[in-house]
Amino acid sequence: MRELVLAAPFSDGLVLQRGKPNPIWGWDVCGQSLSLRLRGPGVDAAFETRAGAADGAFRVELPALTAPGPYTLLVEGSSVREIRDVLVGEVWLASGQSNMEWPVGQANGANQASAEAAAYQIRSLRVPRRPAREPASSAELAWESVTPNTVAGVSAVGYYFAREIARTLGVPVGIIDASYGGTRIEAWTSQEALRQCLDLDAELSRYHVPAAELEQLTREHSRRLLEWEERELPAEPGNRGVGLGYASAEFDDSAWSLLEVPGIFQAQGFEGNGVVWYRRELEIPSELAGKDLTLSLGAIDDFDHSYFNGELVGSHPKGTPGAFQIQRRYLVPGRLVRAGRNLIAVRVFDHFGEGGLLGPSTSVFAESTAAPARRFPLTGTWRAKFEWQIALVPASVFARYPSTPAALDHANAPSSLYNGMVAPLVPLALAGMLFYQGESNVEEHAHYARRFRALIRDFRTRFAQGQLPFYFVQLASFEATDSWPRLREAQAELLSEPNTGMVVSLDVGDRGDIHPRNKVEVGRRLAALALARCYGQAVPCEGPTLLSVEIHGSTCRVKFSHAEGLRSSDGAPVRGFQLGGADLGFRGASAAVQGDCVIVECPEVPSPVAVRYAFSDYLAVNLVNGAGLPALPFRTDCG
Repeated sequence: MRELVLAAPFSDGLVLQRGKPNPIWGWDVCGQSLSLRLRGPGVDAAFETRAGAADGAFRVELPALTAPGPYTLLVEGSSVREIRDVLVGEVWLASGQSNMEWPVGQANGANQASAEAAAYQIRSLRVPRRPAREPASSAELAWESVTPNTVAGVSAVGYYFAREIARTLGVPVGIIDASYGGTRIEAWTSQEALRQCLDLDAELSRYHVPAAELEQLTREHSRRLLEWEERELPAEPGNRGVGLGYASAEFDDSAWSLLEVPGIFQAQGFEGNGVVWYRRELEIPSELAGKDLTLSLGAIDDFDHSYFNGELVGSHPKGTPGAFQIQRRYLVPGRLVRAGRNLIAVRVFDHFGEGGLLGPSTSVFAESTAAPARRFPLTGTWRAKFEWQIALVPASVFARYPSTPAALDHANAPSSLYNGMVAPLVPLALAGMLFYQGESNVEEHAHYARRFRALIRDFRTRFAQGQLPFYFVQLASFEATDSWPRLREAQAELLSEPNTGMVVSLDVGDRGDIHPRNKVEVGRRLAALALARCYGQAVPCEGPTLLSVEIHGSTCRVKFSHAEGLRSSDGAPVRGFQLGGADLGFRGASAAVQGDCVIVECPEVPSPVAVRYAFSDYLAVNLVNGAGLPALPFRTDCG
């Protein structure tokens, strides 16, 4: 029998969108009468509704609110649910792949973010990674206050955007983080929208195969991965830490280093790959001694052996497929749980890339299974030490990494992430949407603009709040392939959609890292778009943009809009321009600023017919306006 269930976004700490009606929805016994009561500053309002006769669904729209709160929302039906500490402010959906998912703790400025987090009323709603074949109506979500202890696990772009909004407007900000690394735009778009821009049935057939074939694919892919690891990666020397007492509650770890959890250990001074031990004390009240605990450690990159008071309680050892994505939850038997001091130890084997306890913060805790349940947060400072350290595995080994068969790549199946991570949020009231994605689609740049357009229109249709602001990030500089600038070009085409804006991030890229660490500036630039266009603030938000090109003999005069204070960012000559002749063979050109124009010349191209700026995968470009915002890349040729 169904009982009262509120939709995924509604938990304690909820942030409602100010200035517009907020739908509250859920399910109850079919035909059940329900009442909702909202109490807060100057508000004590009641609403009545009835659950649907066929599906038990109900929906109530709260009137537009402006006071920040806090409020309490009481829902009474077949049972009673109370949502406490509700704030009213600006709610933004942040979606995309790894550069949106990338947490504060792994980005530049993490210490500063931790020091200042308490100054703002920012809350985060992290949507768990969950691909699904059909649109989901619910998910396990919980709003979390962004504090010095939790900020490390929050989306860095999302946090730095929210910080600027909260700092400027003085209101609470809610960031909903629905992001998933390594994912394609097709996964984020509903099937109805995809049918307008690709052969959906053909695409789905690549991902949905018979069970027997799926089992064979799984075995074969696991074999290839193991062979690759054994051939390309250093072999683990064995668990020496246990013999040294690292798991024991009696071991003295006072000389060990300090690491923040969640977070990447390489970003905190632990250089290289290998095995790192983490240790943390946990105080248990006497009434819970002898009672079972759930030890939740979030995602761990890559493999782990986890101990409680010296005894192994769970592990995901080397060879576990997709280990870095698995949320660890281990049962600690009551016989190990004692009153007072207890010791948690986690052995993390990071065999390549970056490693550590990744969270999110809401998934790092210990919880008693006794009634009523008691939860003990485990975020914050842990003791840590290398058991075995090697140099960081070079990126070149990944050129031989076995590709994942489509049928095993559930996160990239068409509509899978829309279904599992976006659909449960619909139709939450929002201020707007942020999007940072494209790296996984670069080799299909010819189709990207059409599919991106379908996603923007799809999101706006689903949330049914008109032309919601949609701001996105153009790919940063990264040494990859000549498809990279073409994907950026496809992204720029979406500026023709109403109420969109694009952040240029060429200048914060990293030649050898697809995940540039300067998320502060990306978040700030997204916030500048919102502050200028949504909130009426006098904030520069656009970089120099191509306005016109005039060619006179050997000289090309490029005129820009948003060009007040046009200059090079470093005082050096302007870099990044190329001129092309009739054969469209391009050569690097000299460039000099004149007012709102750049004069471009190249002796090797005496009769230019075309000009490009920053049209490469990686270039250390430096053309900015007086606000320091970088120029948009462009080309006037069609080669």
